[in-house]
Amino acid sequence: MPKLTTIKQPESLARMAYDAIRLSILSGQWQIGELYNEKAIAADLGISRTPVREALLELASQDLIIFMPRRGLMLNRFNLRDVDEIFELRKAIEQASVEKIANTSPLPDLLAIEESLLEQRKAVNQKDYMAFIEADRKFHTSFTTLTNNSRMISIVENIRDMIQVMGIKALSLEGRAVKVIEEHQAIFKAVKEGHVKKARNFMAYHLDQSMEAVKESEL
Repeated sequence: MPKLTTIKQPESLARMAYDAIRLSILSGQWQIGELYNEKAIAADLGISRTPVREALLELASQDLIIFMPRRGLMLNRFNLRDVDEIFELRKAIEQASVEKIANTSPLPDLLAIEESLLEQRKAVNQKDYMAFIEADRKFHTSFTTLTNNSRMISIVENIRDMIQVMGIKALSLEGRAVKVIEEHQAIFKAVKEGHVKKARNFMAYHLDQSMEAVKESEL
């Protein structure tokens, strides 16, 4: 009997719908306060409502969207308490991450983080803020990944989409993107040089500034 290669199963329609809707949310195409219709989304995707409903339920479980009974669905609008809680969690995990990495000898490979800084500068020069957000995401998740702590990595992955939705408007504030790069550079330098206390403090400062920018953008 010849050895056969296992046939890869195609992605389910629900997973493809989830990926498409999630991408449209994270790219800033959904607007706060606007009502969306499940039937219209299904029509746009060219599929039935059942897989779309499955996708939307998953996105709702991740707090990205909320269902409005008999009206439709909306992009979740995070209140001040939501912002405080998310950033409190971020600070606990991301300070611990940079502390652990800066304390490691020899240092792990920081190439992905360095690349993300270059990508951020390029995105700002080209005024491509979606590319900037992706590079920002890479910067932060790379630190957590380098801890090799699977639970910390999982938590950060679970909240990154919420962080991205919060951050889209905040980055539109005058000069904020450039300041983010400066703050990121300070964090990276401290980690690379093994300055544990500086790395923690720079990360705390960066996240505090980001939280205030999110709050300001929501006013």
